[in-house]
Amino acid sequence: MKESEYTYFSAFMTITRAISSSLDVKEVLHLIVKNTCELTGSKGCTLMLLDEESERLEVESSYGLSHQYVGKGPVWADQSISETLKGKPIIIEDAVRDPRVQYPEEARREGIASVISLPVILRERVIGVLRLYTSVPCRFTEDDIHFLSAIAIQSGLAIENAKMHEHVKTDYEKRIASSLVME
Repeated sequence: MKESEYTYFSAFMTITRAISSSLDVKEVLHLIVKNTCELTGSKGCTLMLLDEESERLEVESSYGLSHQYVGKGPVWADQSISETLKGKPIIIEDAVRDPRVQYPEEARREGIASVISLPVILRERVIGVLRLYTSVPCRFTEDDIHFLSAIAIQSGLAIENAKMHEHVKTDYEKRIASSLVME
């Protein structure tokens, strides 16, 4: 195994361990963005889920970015690096000049140079995007893309597991409450 492969494998294991340590959805999402950002040395990271009804990407968790940037306005699925929602990782080498970036002026003010946007996939369906933001221009390698795509796929599974756990827990609590009322 090459050193770079070992580094990616080790980082992937760290992230997988972290996100499998909790079944709380908000905590899982935070662990994904925090660990991905820190392990890649990126400026920031967001995990956005697609709201199909409003056709918006809703920021579910972010790390390393200002509240002003995260709350800059609605992120429309068809205006914000929309190719990612077709299941394809997209690299934006110049976030200020690339027309696929919905808020280039805000990216400039935030100090974002490059972005990689990866589909979060669950059962062959894109449910959101994982985005990493760098403060210096960055060219992502094929190894980087494969590593980050694996994290994005793992994210979809972690989200589903946490949501299923919440559903089962809520259903169980309702049954207990119902049985207490009947007694």
